[in-house]
Amino acid sequence: MRYGDFIFMTTSKIEQATRFAKTSAAFVRNAVQRRINKENYILSDKTDNEVIFQDGIMSVKYYRPLTEDTLVLEGGQTLHVRRRRFAIPLVMVPPLGVFAWIFDLLADRSLVRYFLAHGFEVYLIDWGKPTIDDAGLSLENYTLDWFPKALAAIREHSESDEVSLLGYCMGGLLSLMYLAAHPEDKNVANLITIASPVDMHKMNPITGPMSQLLSIPASMIRKRGFQLHQIADERFHVDGKVLSWMFKMTNPLGVVSSYIELIRNLSDDDYVARYMTMNEWFTNMPDYPGATVQEMMRKMGLYNRMAKGKLNIGNRVADFSNITANILAFAGDNDKIVSIGGARAIMTVVSSTDKTFHIVPGGHAGVFTGSKAVHTTWSISKDWLQLRSKAYPRPVNKSNKS
Repeated sequence: MRYGDFIFMTTSKIEQATRFAKTSAAFVRNAVQRRINKENYILSDKTDNEVIFQDGIMSVKYYRPLTEDTLVLEGGQTLHVRRRRFAIPLVMVPPLGVFAWIFDLLADRSLVRYFLAHGFEVYLIDWGKPTIDDAGLSLENYTLDWFPKALAAIREHSESDEVSLLGYCMGGLLSLMYLAAHPEDKNVANLITIASPVDMHKMNPITGPMSQLLSIPASMIRKRGFQLHQIADERFHVDGKVLSWMFKMTNPLGVVSSYIELIRNLSDDDYVARYMTMNEWFTNMPDYPGATVQEMMRKMGLYNRMAKGKLNIGNRVADFSNITANILAFAGDNDKIVSIGGARAIMTVVSSTDKTFHIVPGGHAGVFTGSKAVHTTWSISKDWLQLRSKAYPRPVNKSNKS
């Protein structure tokens, strides 16, 4: 063997050993740090914002316009940030049982940043973090109290009476309930619902038929004088840890396979951060208020009131035929929680003349913010909303507005 070949082989082995050492060190570091310093890996809720209203655990955020010129999406697609703004602000409405930051995940997977880049003024209603002390929070609190207050604050801040709503899952249902119970509010121009189960008896192959079957004996029991609302709200309260477990059990194989992939990529800092951010959604869930759970079980699950067109909320009748806003609704083709039929029912209960329904790829989370969502749910929503929103004649910057 020539001396030069020996030197080359020795150098190559040293480089391999060095790479292995670095990879092993990164593996060990991430294995330890993701346990003891989890917050360092969480990349959600990073878009510049300010809280413009708060009432108890509920708050409203305003997202300031992006300062960068381009936004890189997952997969490498680059968007040029639009400086001319649309006059009708977009209000994002999260479900209960999750944290509102799911609308602002990774920088390249943030629905908030996507719509900011396309020229929309973006607001977010944050339902907060209920605990057992908030077991009494009901649909009345959310739709007759907090929702009107949130929209009033947004209208004052944006200086626009007209707004558009975008609700995911229960966020879409709360938006529908607000509109149905407030026929006087004609200034909600557009409503987008994503995986929102209007027809609970078609929700999925298990809970849908079960709700139908149970509605018969429930009606008989009710006639004998017993009603679910007589049971204390605390009995229906769902702890966030239980909620997380229930969600994961809708796709247990997916949970296991994603964890195996994490182990394989534990030396990759970026991969670990992305995994930890997404996993935080499914492992850190807030409690679901007992009073709301009880109402949903009784009014929406057993008796399917939304699909039938009317629902009593507090001292109001939410009549879904009151709704005339433009409607865009989505269902996922692989959603194990909300069926296509359950989401499609919105088309029959509203009086809107401009209404569109799309089936897009993805499960319950994927249809909202999966890897394909940017090219399906997001892109369709953006195109649809741009055609139904008014543009300012000049750029607007509310970065200093409080």
